[in-house]
Order: sequence, then C-alpha cells, then structure tokens
Amino acid sequence: MMITKSMLYAAGLKHGVNPHLVVGLAWHESGWQPSVVSSASAVGIMQVMPSTAAADGPALLNRDVNLYVPGDNIDMGTAILKNNLNRYNNDLAKALTAYCAGGAAVTDWGNLMADCRRYVWAVYNAAMMFKDGKGPV
Repeated sequence: MMITKSMLYAAGLKHGVNPHLVVGLAWHESGWQPSVVSSASAVGIMQVMPSTAAADGPALLNRDVNLYVPGDNIDMGTAILKNNLNRYNNDLAKALTAYCAGGAAVTDWGNLMADCRRYVWAVYNAAMMFKDGKGPV
C-alpha cells in the first residue's frame, strides 16, 4: 500500500492538487484497491467511470488510459479532480460532488443532495486524516 500512497501523492503534485486530498479521495473510493469495480462500473483505485476516461483521457492527459493499470487510473482520477477544481473555481464541495455524481448534481451546499454532502465530508475527513498522519500507511 505504501507504493500506492506514494503514487497518489505524486499524482497530486503532478496535477497541482493537494496530495492529501488525492490520497483521501482514493481511500474513500476504493481503500486503494486497484481491482475494485463498483456496481455502477467505476474502476480501480480512483473509481473512474470507463466512459469518463474514454471521453476525458485524451483531453486531460493527451493519451488514452487503461483504468486497470494503477498508474493510469490514479493519473486519470487526479486529472478529473483537477479539472473539476478548475471548473468550479476551487470550490471543494462542488468539485467533489462532480467527481462523485457528475456535473448535473452540482449546486450550492444548502441544495446539495444528502448523499453528496456525506460524500464531500467523508473525502474531506479522509484527507485531513492523512494530512495529520493518522491514516493507513
């Protein structure tokens, strides 16, 4: 798991995203398990949807990605997160909502669906846990 954590941290630095946020998001999404596939078909460590990777991979990374390769999955997920942060002017709640539920779910905090609010708080808390050195190694 130390290698995965290092890869996540490096991806955060590469894409200009707080590395603790990337590490926490991946922990919340998959527990850093590269072979996880969700019931919605999201894949890997960062739980990226194949359709998102196919559409956004070439635009965000200038290449296609294989979501079953941990490095590609982490790179793609982090690039999507960075794109969301840029799109929503670094509003973390909106960027994470878009990551979780898509852009159509993004709204002001008071109008956000309860499951999206829980997701935002969970990822934020995981990021803070890693920042404070309290998360898994």
